[in-house]
Amino acid sequence: MQTPAQNLQILELKKPELTNTKQLVTTDPLLNRGMNVEECRIICTDYRIPTREKLFFRIIYETQLRPFEVLNLKIEDWDRNQHLITAVRVKQKTKPKKGNRKEKEWLPSTPRTALLSENTNEMLRTLVSNRKKGHIFINEKGEQLSLEWFNERINHYAKIIGIQKIKKYYADGRTLKLITCMALREAGERHHDNAGGSRKLSAVAAGHTMEVKERHYEKVGEDFEQVHESYRKFHPAFVENW
Repeated sequence: MQTPAQNLQILELKKPELTNTKQLVTTDPLLNRGMNVEECRIICTDYRIPTREKLFFRIIYETQLRPFEVLNLKIEDWDRNQHLITAVRVKQKTKPKKGNRKEKEWLPSTPRTALLSENTNEMLRTLVSNRKKGHIFINEKGEQLSLEWFNERINHYAKIIGIQKIKKYYADGRTLKLITCMALREAGERHHDNAGGSRKLSAVAAGHTMEVKERHYEKVGEDFEQVHESYRKFHPAFVENW
């Protein structure tokens, strides 16, 4: 399906003189580049988006789990009665490789339990159907999908719906898409905070650095009950019952 050019919002910025073509050419604050509540609502509810992809987007927005963490969720990690999922936080480690190249390695770390809204929990129940174990997000052949595939899908549907925004801000003319899986995660945390939710609790939900986590866990505990309660009260997806 071809997307009309008018469906893409091109955001141009004045480019300072740079010699490094990979360098960002904007001083626009990150918050100004993020997704707003309406854009998140649309990408999480639009009827044109299939259940599997929409569920992936909803979990990221509601829980602040990283896209990679959501991708690796298994049915065994889901408590369907309590509407809870448990993800293992992954941290990225770069190790030397032959030559000058470096190889990325993902390592397991502290598990985090996240609350799902009622509608998202029911959507997950529908997607999983009678499967008892294995990765939640698989293709028709039963193979685990890739993060690259979901990144392409969110861009595809954002274009169809007409909410994709592109900001040109690399010196070599490359563009940055603003409706992305990671942008959903950042937006969910920001929208919870802006509605009056505890910034400390959303930091726990997002699983930020160990230093930040340890400081917050000291006050809120590791059972995440306060996190879940704060999200019920302040996160748009829960408050508005998407």
